[in-house]
Amino acid sequence: TPWLDTGMMVVKHRNEEGGLGFYRYKNVTQGGNWIIQPALHNAGDVASLLPGDAPLSTFRVLTASKLGLDSKMAGAGGDGGNDDEDGGSVRTLTTVWRAGRSGATTDHVSVLFDVNKSNGKVNRGTTNQHWYQLGPFKWLTSPWTQDIQYHDHPDTKKKIKGKVIKGMKAIVGIAEKAHRVLVPRVPLVGWDVAVTDKGILLLEGNFSCNFFMGTVDYDWYYDFCDAYFRELWGKRDKATTAPTMPAPAADNRDERK
Repeated sequence: TPWLDTGMMVVKHRNEEGGLGFYRYKNVTQGGNWIIQPALHNAGDVASLLPGDAPLSTFRVLTASKLGLDSKMAGAGGDGGNDDEDGGSVRTLTTVWRAGRSGATTDHVSVLFDVNKSNGKVNRGTTNQHWYQLGPFKWLTSPWTQDIQYHDHPDTKKKIKGKVIKGMKAIVGIAEKAHRVLVPRVPLVGWDVAVTDKGILLLEGNFSCNFFMGTVDYDWYYDFCDAYFRELWGKRDKATTAPTMPAPAADNRDERK
């Protein structure tokens, strides 16, 4: 993702004075807490399907890595996606396009369209807005599940289901490569990839991730989780097994002396 090579950013409101409306952000590259970057914009086929004031609408690509396993399963099975240099040990589980809503700041307010990771064909859409309800009593009034389906974008009324996203191989490939190179021993990462006016860019990795209502090969996923849990249990058992201590040597000294 492009970022600004400046130590600090100052933002001032044009109509406030006396120290009000003044904000200072120290760049993370200089020990601060802020990633300072220029705004990115939707481009290509993605932009044509969205309202003009939609936020940057990313693809959530969830990848799984067997490279954290010490057992033989680390190199077994899996279609691996685009790059076979690791024997298929990094694999994309699901891809979901978060089609942002009109006027939203981020694509957390969006319709989640399931996308075929191989050919880019868009399937039905749904929403997870019930996950983001705030307030101590929202759990009483908000649905716990959601079965709404979308074939069109609700703001533009443009047909989304059945469209083909060009560059899907590159979208999946950048996520799998990031997992393989940056965090190979982390089991699951949800990557945010965007088709922008600067090209296809990797925005960030999410280490507490979910499937975002996408299609998943659950049989493969359950086997994958089982392998990790079995290995962890095996390491725990080895760590908690007390070593056998040798018996003390007999003392043949005459105690009367």
